Amino acid sequence: MKNKFIVNTAAFRKENSAKLDQAAQIHRAKELGFAAIEIRNELLDGSLVELEKISQQAQAEQLEVYFSVGDVLFKEQHLNPAFEQYLEQMRNLGAQYLKMNLGNFSHSNAGAQLDDYLDGSFHLYLENNQTPNESDLQKTVAFFQQNTCPDISYCFDIANWEWLQDDVYEAAKQLAPVTDYLHLKNFVYDNNKKKVTSLEKGILDWRRIIKIFTQANQFGFEYYAEPTILQSDLELVQQSLS
Repeated sequence: MKNKFIVNTAAFRKENSAKLDQAAQIHRAKELGFAAIEIRNELLDGSLVELEKISQQAQAEQLEVYFSVGDVLFKEQHLNPAFEQYLEQMRNLGAQYLKMNLGNFSHSNAGAQLDDYLDGSFHLYLENNQTPNESDLQKTVAFFQQNTCPDISYCFDIANWEWLQDDVYEAAKQLAPVTDYLHLKNFVYDNNKKKVTSLEKGILDWRRIIKIFTQANQFGFEYYAEPTILQSDLELVQQSLS
């Protein structure tokens, strides 16, 4: 499979902006050279009309749709009761990719709880957010040791490990075998607080990190930046992979 480049709608949302017309960003994503757009659940208005509008617009622009849900797959060691709702939203978006955070799972029955849903019609990604108890590294490793279904893999966000206080390079070595999707962004310290940045403006050696992931073929851009910066970063990533 050739490399696929995806833009998360966070790239078009200015800091502290509460709303974003995600359907309107699809054409912008296509113009910038991306093959897919990642829709954020928390920016939806909750209506079926909006989901269908996004689906139709993506079809018209021939862009694939990914669905990012800022919620956990497991709550109190059980499958999140909202999981079916997220699957329905995903399908109404015309998407085949659903991304969530792991949460707190039971080692004994996590796979069994998912078996009824993983029917090959979609791919489930687990990703590290910035909350330690939702994205614990060792729990994530343990989950993938027990769950080898080809319909589940990892989305490794290269910057979020800084908020989790795990070493990104160690996390990369441990999770590279189950990762085929990278979320790309960087960070800096601003008044002693971590702040997300575009790739070239941050601290992380993103080129070194990418090289660890020999199985990754999907690359998502998840940070606000002016279109010229996004386009430049996309070209830099493409060059680093060539």
